[in-house]
This record gives sequence, structure tokens and C-alpha cells, in this order.
Amino acid sequence: MAFDVTGLQPYTDQLSETLISKSILKTNLLGYLDQKAGYTSGTFQINLVDSALPVVQFDCGQGETAGAGVTYTQIPVTIESLVSRADLCVEDLRNTYQSYYMAAGLDNDIIPMEEVISESYADKITAYTEGFLINGIAGGATGLKAQITSANGANLQAGTPAAWDVSNAIDQALDLYDAISEAAKDDESLIMVVSPASYRTLTRALVAANLNTVNNAQAVVAGNEILMLPGTNCEIVKSQGLTNSDYKFAGPAKNIIAALGLNGDGGDKFRFFYNEADDKVQFRAAFRLGVGVKQVDLFATNDLS
Repeated sequence: MAFDVTGLQPYTDQLSETLISKSILKTNLLGYLDQKAGYTSGTFQINLVDSALPVVQFDCGQGETAGAGVTYTQIPVTIESLVSRADLCVEDLRNTYQSYYMAAGLDNDIIPMEEVISESYADKITAYTEGFLINGIAGGATGLKAQITSANGANLQAGTPAAWDVSNAIDQALDLYDAISEAAKDDESLIMVVSPASYRTLTRALVAANLNTVNNAQAVVAGNEILMLPGTNCEIVKSQGLTNSDYKFAGPAKNIIAALGLNGDGGDKFRFFYNEADDKVQFRAAFRLGVGVKQVDLFATNDLS
């Protein structure tokens, strides 16, 4: 079945934002973070509000309790405007098996298997987004790997941080958990972010120690099986952005802000369209994304590369 690209304009207007939302929002890590939409590019101060309300023994005429108040703070988040473009010359497919799906004439506004190509592009953007959250972009916004460090105030894992293997993964994970600030230890959003290889290593270590807590009866959450670090309320999250990296961090996910351009105005797009002047079907994905940490001192890291 072929698709007439000239008829995709209404389709683009209705669903292009849905496609780009799928690409950006369905990463392993992003689903755990505090997502805020509607930001344009540049460095923005995201406003934060915290309150203190001490409780003391009652007495008449005490007035305001010492230490009570509301604190306004800001964190800078650099939001990048990101784009990916591709030109597809449909005529290049004429001498392949896909010619079967093409029109007999010279019109090149039909792209065979458009849905398959769309899904492939969406997967690629999803992988890029996961990497952006962790590593940022060269010459621009920094990712979580550069923000959550002991030099920036995060708590360094005790002992000797090391690459995980089956013999040490449980101890290493528990040491990292122990380094999370006590103020955040009971937070319901605690996550430990690791590479896919470390995730598998920890799973094997837990099985070997008869401590495996993967619940296969539960639905997959944001691409992860639900794996809790035994004896804690901390969920292990694997991120493709840490592929081939031994760096890990742990802390309250709600204290990480993901700033998005997506806000329902159609500003972020994922679309195919036919360029009659060049006789090409063109692809364009454009979106905005930035990430920032509210309180780095609540987090723990092993500071490895």
C-alpha cells in the first residue's frame, strides 16, 4: 500500500504533534521527571517555591513561629531548539522492490511505507532525546551527567566507586543509595539511573543472591521493568544515554525538571511534506528540550565517567 504525500497536509496538522510527543516523551528517563511545557529556547530561570513551617509548643502571644516563611529560588535551565531534516528522493526507489508500491508516472509525491519510515525516525529521535537528557549537546546545554556531580554539591558514594559486575553490583548500588541525602530518603520518586549494561548486571546479581525483585506481572513502565533496589524505595532506571558509561546517580526524580517546548500550539513538529520544486519528499522534526536539577545536594553520584 502506498501513501500519497500530497494528501498528508491535514494529517500533519492533526497528528504531527502527537508523533513528536511520542518521540520525545516516551524515553525511559523522561517519564520519571517533572515535565514543564511551553518554554522557548535560551537560558531560563525556572521559579521554585519552598516553605518552612516549624511547629513549637503553644504559648499565648508568641507571634510568628521562628523560622517560618516562604523561600523563592530559581534554577537556570538551558533549552535548546533542536531539529532533524532529511530529503528523500522517491525516484531512487524506482529500480528496487519498492517500485511495486509506486505510481507508474513520474510523480514523486508518493513515499512507500511511510508509516514504517515514520516509526523508524521516531525511534531515532527517542534515542537522541534520552542521550540529550544525560549528556546534553556539544557547545550547548549540559545534561544530568555534568550537573549531578560531587563538584556541584551532590553526595559522593562512600567506599570505592567502581564499575559494576555481578560480584559487587548490589553493594555498589546500596552504597550509592546510602549517599542520597537523608532529607530525600523517604521521597516516593527516588530513582537510580544506570546504563542498560549495569541494569542487567544488577539483575543478575540480585538473582544470584535470591534477591530479585523484578515483578513480571506488572506492566512495563516507561520502557523499564519495575526493578526496586531491595530494602529501599528506590527504583532502578536504565538509560540509553549512559551506554558504555559507568556513571550513575540517584535521588528524587521530582527534583529534576525537563523543560519542553511542547504546549499544544503545534510548535514542535514531526512531519513529511512534498517539495515540488526539488521533487523530493522532505522530513522535518523540530522540538525544544532542556533539563535542570532543583537541589543537587539531595542527590548521590559515583562520579565515574
